[in-house]
Amino acid sequence: MLAAIAGAVVPAGARAEPPPLHLVSKAEAKYQPTPNGMFACANCTFFIKPRACKIVAGDISSYGWCRFFDLPD
Repeated sequence: MLAAIAGAVVPAGARAEPPPLHLVSKAEAKYQPTPNGMFACANCTFFIKPRACKIVAGDISSYGWCRFFDLPD
């Protein structure tokens, strides 16, 4: 029961899928150049300043978002 309650407290966009073992395309990551609510690449564990990602290939906007978004602990 506690796990269900704890899971309900975390916003839906804050939980990341496990990262892939290789760089993926923007299409595969469902990357978008705009934030998902308050979640944006600039706040993601995988974002590399100024415009890269440890998971998604290509030019990445700090204002973007994808399905691998992960908040730093």
